[in-house]
Amino acid sequence: MSKEKSQLKSGVVLSYLNLIIGNLVPFVYTPLMLSILGQAEYGLYTLAHTIVGYLSLLSFGMGSAVIRYITKYKATGEKKKMQQMFGLFTFLFSVLAFVVLILGVILSFNIQLFYGNTLSDAELSKMRILIILCTINSALTFVFTTYSSIVLVFEKYVFRQILNLFTTVLSPCANIIVLILGFSSIGMVLATTGLNVLGFVANIFYCSIVLKVKPEFRGMPFDELKSIFSFCFFVFIASVVDMLFWATDKVIIGATIGTVAVAVYNIGATFNSIVTSISTTISGVLTPRITNMVFKNATNKELTDLFIKVGRLQYIVVALVLSGFIVFGRQFINIWVGPDYAESYYVALLTLIPVAIPLIQNTGISIVTAQNKHRFRSIVYLIIAIVNAVSTYFIVGIMGIIGAAVCSAVSYIIGQGLIMNWYYWKKTGIDIPLFWKNIMKMSLAPVVMLCLGLAVTYFVSIDSWFMLFTSVFIFIILYIPILWFTGMNNYEKETVKSPLNIIIKKVKRK
Repeated sequence: MSKEKSQLKSGVVLSYLNLIIGNLVPFVYTPLMLSILGQAEYGLYTLAHTIVGYLSLLSFGMGSAVIRYITKYKATGEKKKMQQMFGLFTFLFSVLAFVVLILGVILSFNIQLFYGNTLSDAELSKMRILIILCTINSALTFVFTTYSSIVLVFEKYVFRQILNLFTTVLSPCANIIVLILGFSSIGMVLATTGLNVLGFVANIFYCSIVLKVKPEFRGMPFDELKSIFSFCFFVFIASVVDMLFWATDKVIIGATIGTVAVAVYNIGATFNSIVTSISTTISGVLTPRITNMVFKNATNKELTDLFIKVGRLQYIVVALVLSGFIVFGRQFINIWVGPDYAESYYVALLTLIPVAIPLIQNTGISIVTAQNKHRFRSIVYLIIAIVNAVSTYFIVGIMGIIGAAVCSAVSYIIGQGLIMNWYYWKKTGIDIPLFWKNIMKMSLAPVVMLCLGLAVTYFVSIDSWFMLFTSVFIFIILYIPILWFTGMNNYEKETVKSPLNIIIKKVKRK
């Protein structure tokens, strides 16, 4: 097996290990965090992160450009030009980091203009501190983002995932420690920043010592700025869209209802983040490879095959998680964080179900970005996102946080469902009808288990962790064989059996 394939397979395995741990740890620590912080301060903490998140838009989508342009020179073996491009992006991000710091400070001292009616004086004071600290964290991320991108360009997935695993485990531990010591939300931001700095240092060391790649500031290719900004503009619009969809809801809710409502909405949105991370694990690893395929003029059939292969793998996991959450989500939230967060279940459902479509098709995003055909997607998403934000503003006063979730759901179905499927099919050359035929053939297991699960939970009360875990275990045990015999192809079965066979052989040797 080649080193590249070994890195890819190990990277996927570590990605899922990181994913499992990353999704299990918060379920343990979130109730403790909420009990110490309380709903109001958790909402304040979430709101501060959301507000500063808007400053991340100042990256202007250059995160995708780093991988695309540096991969181009790596593919042609032009190391000098690659390092000069590395230097150019490092310089650009450093300038933007300085701008972020200035805007963050200005924003912190004017926060009362937006939240003076819903936050107390004490909350406004703490919000100012949180915004400044989050701004510093964001600026540092800007400065060192190119180093983590270089690791991806060289497809060093093992190092990347081990570093992610380190952060995944230590971050909640550090948060709990600072909370127990009485530092509240401010301590949590400081702990996160400290861990991020350690990650930045590790990336710099790996790039410089192991990969022997350093930014070259002499002879930086400023002549490529026009091309870079042209490429980045529509990626930037896509980033604006993401903020309008997921951040603006919280900002509007905080300004019109209050921080408690933000806390409840954010718990519901957490499940969306979890399922998204599950789906993007494989496609995220494949981004540099897809870019290489496009540069080497891969055919539409080759791209369609990859699109379907990855989409099927994503659907196996997404369908299991989504059907399981529909059946057990309400009971889980009640046991996990209590009845005060009951509305979070409906927020989660309204955002999870429609977002499942783009989650099993996010390889398409990498393809159109690599092909530089992402303009249409960005413009469509921007229009729909603006409509979503405006409609949310008016409907929140009538339907509360459920209204915000409804607006997001409708927008996702129209934009990322109907319109983008048409675009992938007609303009990108991906065989979308064939893709959906594959998905329909795989849908017997989730549909059967969804109906069976809802029927059982209608008559059986699940009000303890033991009952919940037992029910989920039975659900999975029944789900897997149905999917195995009715939905999975030979490649997918082999993907599951291969690591199991390796483990069995190692056990037998011992």
